[in-house]
Amino acid sequence: MRFRTVLAAGAAVLAVCAAAASASAGIVNSAPGSTFVPFPVVNVFGPGPETFGPGITWSSTNAGNQGGSVFGYNGGYGFGSNGSTFDTMAGLNDSNSYYGVVDTMTFAFSTPVKQVGGVLNWSPDGGDNVHVDWYDSSNNLLGDLVLNNSGGDVSAPDQYYGFKSSTANIAYFTLTDGYVGVLDGLSINGGVPEPATWAMMLLGVGAIGAAQRMARRKAQLGLAAA
Repeated sequence: MRFRTVLAAGAAVLAVCAAAASASAGIVNSAPGSTFVPFPVVNVFGPGPETFGPGITWSSTNAGNQGGSVFGYNGGYGFGSNGSTFDTMAGLNDSNSYYGVVDTMTFAFSTPVKQVGGVLNWSPDGGDNVHVDWYDSSNNLLGDLVLNNSGGDVSAPDQYYGFKSSTANIAYFTLTDGYVGVLDGLSINGGVPEPATWAMMLLGVGAIGAAQRMARRKAQLGLAAA
């Protein structure tokens, strides 16, 4: 009976790891352990695409006749009363209520990541709410955030906003409508488990392995006795 107890204990540890990972998924306002990938200074206007960093592709549906999109821009760019301070940025200058068109700016990853976000700024002075959405490779929505044009949902510009998933399954994220910019670059975590999670997983796998070895030994002893 002892090996069954060990096996159950190992399975329980792995279950706790999975539950802890799932509980950590959601919108986050910090990026500990992430890698910062800066935007290059290229001053691109229009829809792109532009690839930078470790296989990250920026693009926009805005062709330039509804306000315009910019990438790797280091000139002046205002966000109304929220002000503007940055070295380089990627921005969507659009508003459905003004241009009658809803446009989207996208950051896609050649290899899915566990967490991604950046310092966001937007104009709260009229226009439309900005929607930030994170998706997996099957286009399933993983998380969403609304930057309210009146400062209701998110009232603090020039701060980090991102999404952390339980696994490395974030394939791309989008910013839709309004006047919004991602400042300086992206902070990305490729999905390597934290040390404490690794320790728990190894403990669970070790316990299961010990139970299997014990079961084989009992079986061998039984055959020898026969």
